[in-house]
Amino acid sequence: MKVIFLFSLLCLLNSCSALEAFRRLQVVKNEDMHPMQAEDHPASSVGGLRLSKLYHWHPDEPSLLQEHVMEEDEYRRRLELGVYNFTEGCCSLKTERERVRTAAALNFHFYPYAYDELFDDDSGEVAWGKAEIYEKGDALDRTNGKLGATAEERAKNAELYQKKQQSFMASFLTSDALTEEWDPRHYPEDTFNEGSSTATGVAMGVYESSDGEKMIVFRGSYSTGDFDNIVKWIKDWILDRMEQRVKDSYTDMGYELTDEQKARSGGDVQSRCALRAGTTVFTQLHNTDLANNADGITKEDIKRYGYWPITKMMVRQVLPTSRSISSEGPTYITGHSQGGARASLVSMWLEKEDNVKYRTYAMSPVGVSCFSRKLSFLPGSTEGENLLHDVDPTYIHDQIVSYYHPFDFYALMDYQVGTVCKYGTSRLHTDLEGGSDLMHWVDKTVGYTGPELMVDMFQTIPADVFGKTRFWTHSILWMNIIFENATILLPDGTTDGGCSNEVLIPEGDPDKLCPEGDSDATCNALFLGVGVFLFALIVAVPLCCCACTHTCCFKRDKKDNMTIYERTVRPKVEKTVREMTRREPKVAPTEG
Repeated sequence: MKVIFLFSLLCLLNSCSALEAFRRLQVVKNEDMHPMQAEDHPASSVGGLRLSKLYHWHPDEPSLLQEHVMEEDEYRRRLELGVYNFTEGCCSLKTERERVRTAAALNFHFYPYAYDELFDDDSGEVAWGKAEIYEKGDALDRTNGKLGATAEERAKNAELYQKKQQSFMASFLTSDALTEEWDPRHYPEDTFNEGSSTATGVAMGVYESSDGEKMIVFRGSYSTGDFDNIVKWIKDWILDRMEQRVKDSYTDMGYELTDEQKARSGGDVQSRCALRAGTTVFTQLHNTDLANNADGITKEDIKRYGYWPITKMMVRQVLPTSRSISSEGPTYITGHSQGGARASLVSMWLEKEDNVKYRTYAMSPVGVSCFSRKLSFLPGSTEGENLLHDVDPTYIHDQIVSYYHPFDFYALMDYQVGTVCKYGTSRLHTDLEGGSDLMHWVDKTVGYTGPELMVDMFQTIPADVFGKTRFWTHSILWMNIIFENATILLPDGTTDGGCSNEVLIPEGDPDKLCPEGDSDATCNALFLGVGVFLFALIVAVPLCCCACTHTCCFKRDKKDNMTIYERTVRPKVEKTVREMTRREPKVAPTEG
């Protein structure tokens, strides 16, 4: 009992010390603007919305939270010089459809690698085609495109623009170039946050209009470490539920599973067990380069707590508890992929903490309903034992709208917490300007399990197959392009696939919709067998070595002893014997 008590006390002390590490985070207010806020950077202003504030946390300085501000005077100066162009279509916060389009555009611009060079210095392969769109002079928000004077001309030009972008991306994806939509292993270095493929972090931007409206943007996964953080979030889903949820979506859309698709999940034992064994996937799957700093956040802190404390601290720089809520202008929240999940969590947290509902647009988000019930953070601390102390996923949050494609594997990893709008359902078989239609790639992917798709060493299908499926269903670029179609994104913000409340999972999950996270019997048997084998190997090898060593030593000692005898003792004995045999015997004296 004493041992257990001491162990528990040690764990508690470790938790508290880690909590203190988060509390010691310092906000550094930089005098210089960030490179993304420079005049010539497309992200500095999107359709007249300026990137007024940018926050990022970098592993090289784990105790510092960086803040970069574009002052109002600088923004006014740029307006007077005509640096920014204002056009219809993007970006406006006046109507629901324009807010959705704006959220999608800001999420695209806030990925820094959208403006990186096309080729990776290390691999020599194309990173992604987004940068080339800008090189061609066709900004995503069409600020330098001719929209036309009438509604008819604008609609026609918008359609031509969409076809042009669609044709370019189709030719890119059907070429021999790298087709991984955002494979972090092939990104070039960048000056913003995690340019390194082994780094990890979180970034948030604040875009403001001249009327004081704000949209807070959370950047999605940008590095290998970020991706590992997702894997840690939804590992149970990857292992147990994602495959079935994708199949359900496939049949819901009117498609029938083939015998081949039904049989695809039969060979994932190795990959499933490999992922299950990687309980610290976040740091072990890739060699995450996170600095250990006594005054900051360590690798173990991030592995245990994720980015949530850092995220909350960023939000409080923009929405402090001391603010006057009644006088603040309209504020919206958005994010893409992991950033979309973060946006949903922040929206729920502010609703609970500040009693304010901020309209939130989660783009292709990794769900958070089950994840938020499972993630344990800050154990033993005053902030509680799990994320449920900050958020409540047990009811529908009507201020949160999640937009995703019905075959988005990432969005189907978990349930959302508000309204769900599915898009692109009317274009599943649209020919992509000479490329294969979407269902060609979806058909090749449905049926495989999460581990088979996401554990690189055990991938069953070629990476480009899943990469192409992922582009058409999860890419923020393709979402922007397809949202230009007025029949896909409707004026009220609904979509061609319809909008409805997400499946509600009440407290306690009575229907067992969330993965239990129980260990897999097959994997347990495999682990046991491997464990017994390794134990036997560990025991047998030293014993064999000792036996061999003992035998060899004995033989060597015996040989050495005989040599010593022959060289020293035996010659002396033989000499003594010879001397004794040469001596004459002594004669006893006689009596006279």
